[in-house]
Amino acid sequence: MSTTDLQTRDFAAPASLAKYRTRALIVGGLAAIIALIGAFTAPEHFYRGYLIGYMWTLGLALGGLVLLMLGHLTGGQWWMMSRRIFEAASRTLPVWAIMFIPIAIGMYTGKLYIWTNQALVATDKVLQDKHPYLNPTSWLIRAVLWLAIWNAMSFILNKWSADQDVDANPNIWRKMKAVSAPGMVIWALTITLASVDWIMSLDPHWFSSIYGMLFMIGQALSALAFTIIVLALLSEYQLFSEIVTATRLHDLGKLLLAFTMVWAYFSFSQFLITWMANLPDEISWYLDRTTGGWGVVALLVIAGQFVLPFALLLSRNLKRDTSLLVPVAMLVILMRAVDIYWLTVPNPNPAFHYVAGEGHFSLHFTHIAAPLALMGIWLAVFFWNLAQRPLLVRTEPMLPKLWERSHGH
Repeated sequence: MSTTDLQTRDFAAPASLAKYRTRALIVGGLAAIIALIGAFTAPEHFYRGYLIGYMWTLGLALGGLVLLMLGHLTGGQWWMMSRRIFEAASRTLPVWAIMFIPIAIGMYTGKLYIWTNQALVATDKVLQDKHPYLNPTSWLIRAVLWLAIWNAMSFILNKWSADQDVDANPNIWRKMKAVSAPGMVIWALTITLASVDWIMSLDPHWFSSIYGMLFMIGQALSALAFTIIVLALLSEYQLFSEIVTATRLHDLGKLLLAFTMVWAYFSFSQFLITWMANLPDEISWYLDRTTGGWGVVALLVIAGQFVLPFALLLSRNLKRDTSLLVPVAMLVILMRAVDIYWLTVPNPNPAFHYVAGEGHFSLHFTHIAAPLALMGIWLAVFFWNLAQRPLLVRTEPMLPKLWERSHGH
């Protein structure tokens, strides 16, 4: 298809996509009501559940941003047809900066992090040594800084992308490419520090140099899985039914397999290094997550986040069929929530303290309701953003290739 022919195509998002936004908002609203009940009856559990949901959905937003930057650097047809999905995901970040407020409240009220308990700090040498870094003021300043940086990167790339819709000047593409290279480095550094502040500091006696990498690959993994699902939805409409081909699904499936393997590599590396070191302060973190019922959750994470997706994604036929690939992508996203739950809940809590190896499995209704509420709200914001712009960038010079290959040229 020629560039001239493409000018006559309607790239607008179909109005019927609004039904997904409405459904997500209804589910999110109902779950939010249930979660708010827990906020008053069991605030310590509620804030843990909210933190799980926030990191789960933030992974979709930041994962979209990093895949967007990766595509600007590498190109590829898989990226061209997914680009507006990545951009819509990244444009949820302003709302998610506001949604961070409950986590800040949980920190300031002493319901989330034990290092905010001054009486405990006074009797704990480790907390005293880390106090210059782990204190409410510096923690909040860093959180505001990370959120501002992510929003700035998203704003710049989305602003230039909107300009590209009406201006074919190649300088716009060059600017996005120039920003994306340092942007990926900045994202890697900031999400590492944010994961340390927001999740790892739940147990300030433990540390890992691989921790940030787990969240980096987890975000890319969840965002890619989400993109596959959205492309499957869009393939129901004429525009994307022509370009979401079996070959391109196969490419996305292979990338999902690669990300799954990288996640497993980082997770096992952290475990192996910790176990070989044989230090009580480090091993206790794994004891909390493999005893008292938590071992079942650990096995579930291993099976659902790696073994099952890895085995299924080895199939060529599965990766080329949306009816088979989408359930695997949904499993990956679900298991991201379970993984974050496993990282978050079995930690010392200001209201109840676990002893290494003696903690018992805990699943409060807010651990499900709060993440479900945040996911519903995030999806509603995402689908609203997706509908605001054409689904493809009309001035993209390689755009005709999408149709040429789709029709066997």
